[in-house]
Amino acid sequence: MQGSNRTTGSSRLSGSVFIKGAGLVAATAILVAAMVLTASTRSAYGIVKEHLANLLTEVSVSYAGNLAGHLKFGKLDAVEPVIAEYAERSGDHFVQVAVWNAEGERLLRSGTATADQSTAIADLARRALETGEIAIDRKTLTVGVPVLYGNGTTVGAFGAVWTSKGLMSEIVANSAPLMSVAGVIFLMMLGIATVLLRRMIGVPLDRVSVAMKKVADGAYDAEIPMTDNHDEVGIIARSLDALRDRLQRAAAADAELDGARAAQAHAVEQLGRGLNALATGDLTHTLDQTFAADYEQLRHDFNATVATLNEMLASIVENATEIHARAEEIGGASDDLSHRTENQAATLEETAAALDELTGSVR
Repeated sequence: MQGSNRTTGSSRLSGSVFIKGAGLVAATAILVAAMVLTASTRSAYGIVKEHLANLLTEVSVSYAGNLAGHLKFGKLDAVEPVIAEYAERSGDHFVQVAVWNAEGERLLRSGTATADQSTAIADLARRALETGEIAIDRKTLTVGVPVLYGNGTTVGAFGAVWTSKGLMSEIVANSAPLMSVAGVIFLMMLGIATVLLRRMIGVPLDRVSVAMKKVADGAYDAEIPMTDNHDEVGIIARSLDALRDRLQRAAAADAELDGARAAQAHAVEQLGRGLNALATGDLTHTLDQTFAADYEQLRHDFNATVATLNEMLASIVENATEIHARAEEIGGASDDLSHRTENQAATLEETAAALDELTGSVR
């Protein structure tokens, strides 16, 4: 049972709108923060790389100027220390440096570069020789600088390539303290947002959901909270309140209908018994149990009918008794009349006989 409760609790948490909303807010905030961090890092990387390209140009121009006299008078042994110093000053960004004379012949090269990088340096150096202007590819951090002597005579070219490798790690390392502080502030704001989201959405939804469950369980007298809210939760609460009122009225109507059905069934049952008693000739059976108001008149009518039948039968019995008595009287009178008639007939016979005798005597 405890396992089931834990499972139910976990499923409620996983299905909670608040949890989903908080997760969505957190995911959105993290995504936005990541996008902002990425954009700011890329922007910083672009700015630093641009600065690095400018630094490459400045340093290369400076060292190219140091080589002007050496190239003019062919002092190659003096060029090597300058190149070495350049490589050292460039630090971790250094890849390769090379020097060309005015005829475009490469005099010296230091560092290791790929074939593409070496070709790019040579192309830019050749362009610098031809135009007398700095040629730079900021994307690949490759530069070609003309070596100018005196009144601007081109005596050679200086080419170099740097790398931005390690630049991103440098930026991240330098911004780590700031990002840590920003991360702490982000977590604090996320926590505050979660608490506020819980108070503004989670708690109201929980209260409304509890009330909704009570209504679903049949507690139509349950109080519906948050009906005064002017947000979506308030709309849900007011809709639930209206639904509860309709369900309450429907339940009352159902209860009233059930009562009416019970009253009707009771009336039908009692009338059935009364009619059955009448069918068997029992005129003493009356409906003494009170019916519902709608059927009480029917009970009175049945009892009145039984009383009327009793009176009618009593009258019939009384009339039958009287008729029987009259019939007996008439029967007695008929017998008496019959005897008289017989006596009169005998007398007439005697009279007739006497007349016959008298007639015979007269003759």
